[in-house]
Formats: sequence, C-alpha cells, structure tokens
Amino acid sequence: MTADVDEAPIASDSVRDALAEACPGTRVAGLRPLEAGYTSRQWVADTDEGPLLVKTPVRDTDPEHIRRLIATTRRAADGGVPVVRFRAFTPRSTALRRPVLVQEFQEGTPADEAWESMGPAERTGFAEDLGRVVGRIHSCSGAWFGDVLGTQKYPDGASFLHAVVDSRLAEAPEDLTSAGREGLSAALHRAVDAVPAERTPSLTHGDLWRQNLVLRKGRIACVLDFEHGLLADRFLDFGKLDEHVFDGFPDGRAAFLAAYDEVCALPAGWESRVRLGHAVHALSMSVYFLRWTPKWAPQYVRELEEWLDGDRP
Repeated sequence: MTADVDEAPIASDSVRDALAEACPGTRVAGLRPLEAGYTSRQWVADTDEGPLLVKTPVRDTDPEHIRRLIATTRRAADGGVPVVRFRAFTPRSTALRRPVLVQEFQEGTPADEAWESMGPAERTGFAEDLGRVVGRIHSCSGAWFGDVLGTQKYPDGASFLHAVVDSRLAEAPEDLTSAGREGLSAALHRAVDAVPAERTPSLTHGDLWRQNLVLRKGRIACVLDFEHGLLADRFLDFGKLDEHVFDGFPDGRAAFLAAYDEVCALPAGWESRVRLGHAVHALSMSVYFLRWTPKWAPQYVRELEEWLDGDRP
C-alpha cells in the first residue's frame, strides 16, 4: 500500500518554459500556483491572452489520459454542458518531462468554498441547478460502453459493469471485506445481472463533487475535470454525488432528482441502479485510497460491508 504522495516542488521557471513550449509567442506577466485537486499540479498564468491554467498530472502521466479528458470534455460541450476550453496540449513537455495541458482559467468560486455560506434556499437552488447540469451530461449518449476515444469498448451495459467490477477487484486485497474477494465478487456480479440493463450508454463525469463545480452569481458556470469520464451506466455518477453532496444535505436530493428528471428522465428501476452505483463507488474508492491515502479507505470498506449485509438473504 502506498501512503500520500509528496511530489517534489516544480520550479516556476520550468512551468514558464513548459507554457512557452505549448503556446509559443504567449507573453506571461505572472504565474502563481493553484491549490486545487489531488491528481495534478496547476498554475494560473496571467498572459496577453487572458488568464490561462497550466496543468500537469502527478499520478497518471500517460498522455492518453489527458487525451481522454479533452475528448470527454468536448463531448460534454456538444451537449450544452458549461465546460472549459482548451488552448494547447503537449504529450510530453521538454521542461517538465510529463504531459502539459493549457486551458482557459475559469473565474468564479468553487461550490465547495461557497457551500458553508449558503442558506437552505440557496442550497436547494444549487441542488436544482446541479440536477439540470448532470441531466445534460447524462443526455449525451455514445455508440458503445467504455471510454470516449473507443480504446475500450463493450457491447452493452452489463458487459461494461462486469468488466468494471473485475478491474476494481483485481486491485483489491483478498481480505478487503469479510466476504473475501470471491464473496464480494459474486455479490457484485449478481447485482449487475439483477438490475435493469442500460441499453444506451450515457456520458458520465466520474468525479462529481462540489470541488469540480465553479459558481458565478450562485449558478453553476462550469463543470471541471472530466478526466474520469466514460460512456457508461449514468447511475455510476450517483455514488460520489450522494456521498459528497446529499449525504450532508438530504433535503436537497428531491429537488435535484426533480430537476434531473425534467432533463434526463429517470427510468423504471433506477433506484436499484443507484444502489449498485453506490457499491461500485465504494469498491473503487476503497482500492484507490488503499493505494494513495490509506487512512480514508476504512469508511468505504464499511459501506461495502453494509451493502453486502443488504445483499445477503
């Protein structure tokens, strides 16, 4: 298991060089680090083209990961979702020796920062706005289940979900839960076969929490970081949504669902698909945090145990 990663500092001169390589001729008046996210380092550059965000990954440095991020973001834009526009992409920067992405910098307040100062009515309004935005994301469909670039394709929702479960379990220790890996695998695959099948893949964000939502005048002005986006069963997105938004604000969930349903209708059996989405989310977060930040893993293991208790006859 790997503890928190403490990446060595990146010199500002190296970032300037990387920006000059990606955007030749752009004049930079100032550069400041931006404390945001866990999987990348980011800086805001004041330039003659306006503020630009320079971003380089620190965990997954495969340039294909960035290409998927760009493609997924642009697919969301085609569906009317407010997203960032990209300025340049360097698969391997000479200065930083890793991929560099340059995009417009979105002015505004992250919803996570604004949350504490919101009253109940403002939070309900945010939940409604979020329902419409997530509905727009999920209204974007695809021709296959898998990643937007088509590197991995699955013919139907069940095949995709079975593959996701197997992929996550392959990273899990044998004793992750009291059921053991085989018992957990059997329960999850049984649940995949039991839920109503998703016929058409929806664009999913994969990381929907308040930190990835930029507000201006109280409204969602931009959805950030589609790096985990897929063409998938849309209710996989509800795992993180419910954990990070509605577990602490349950009164807003009805408003969210009503607004969501107006944009992207809730089908019969959607509740069972949400429950499965919660289980897959708990499994994914368990193995993720066991690798990167072990202290956060136990809460997700407990959620898996609770889900298993409900699965047992």
